[in-house]
Amino acid sequence: MKNTVRVSAAFSFKGETHSPSIVLDLDQFLDQNRRLEDLYPLLAKEGGFDPYSYEYEMLLSAPLVFDQPQGLAESAVIDGQLDFDKLRQTWQEQNTLNRLRQIAHEHMGVHSLEDLPGLKETLLSVYAMKKHHSP
Repeated sequence: MKNTVRVSAAFSFKGETHSPSIVLDLDQFLDQNRRLEDLYPLLAKEGGFDPYSYEYEMLLSAPLVFDQPQGLAESAVIDGQLDFDKLRQTWQEQNTLNRLRQIAHEHMGVHSLEDLPGLKETLLSVYAMKKHHSP
């Protein structure tokens, strides 16, 4: 399942309401180590606003609204707000488990980390130790 969320920001300029929105691929966004502030230029592009325009300045002052979450975003979007720290942590944990699952499959023929008691915990411990002791 894809990890996506719709992002929008509504504002008024010269009596006209603008509400650009995009469907954000969270896997790509998080993989590129981007931040929430990086969403404004994407919304501006979608709305056709020049980065040096008054519309862009108004967009920057508009709150970001998140809806239609899919995948990991479902637990991180509440009342139009995205708990980005929670999402990033959950995404990183999921990526780690996926990598460990691949390693277990390649070297042990295991399809699920739950197939062998203690395997998941052991691999996570080794991963944490390696991560902690890496330069």
